[in-house]
Amino acid sequence: MKKIRVSAFVLPYLLVGCATEGADSPSLAPRPIEQRTDAIETPEPAPPAPADAALKADLGRLLKQARDGESAFAAILGQTERAVTAARGAAAASESWIAAQQQLSALDGARAPTAAALAELDSLYVALADKATQDARVGGIEEAFAARGEVESLNNRQIARLAALQAALSNP
Repeated sequence: MKKIRVSAFVLPYLLVGCATEGADSPSLAPRPIEQRTDAIETPEPAPPAPADAALKADLGRLLKQARDGESAFAAILGQTERAVTAARGAAAASESWIAAQQQLSALDGARAPTAAALAELDSLYVALADKATQDARVGGIEEAFAARGEVESLNNRQIARLAALQAALSNP
């Protein structure tokens, strides 16, 4: 009962507050400064500078390293697939299971050059991007990004293939 009296007393004041015209309240309409059309257009940013000879050589070396890692991975992949297929369903620690595990280890080792190239490209790209925040004339960022993308793709394919083979082999 007390709650009804309080709400009956407060309710008219709340309604009066909503019904008054807000002559003193600010308008939500756009202000004149927000309607200006004479704003200065920002110029297009300059295209990034190309990589210098030293950076091109580094990127070429890292791409070659990653591609060599891909070749080594591909050379061992068939043998590893055969070993995993032969060990499917075999007991853990059996001869075929151990041979498949050894092949998986060799396959993982073969992808090391690709992973190392990716790590070095990551560092190089971050260093270039950091320098570019200080000096817009720093070149080679696009080339480094493209090289990093190619090596990352190789690395991801290798990881996926290795993981699929590991999953196909029964583990203890």
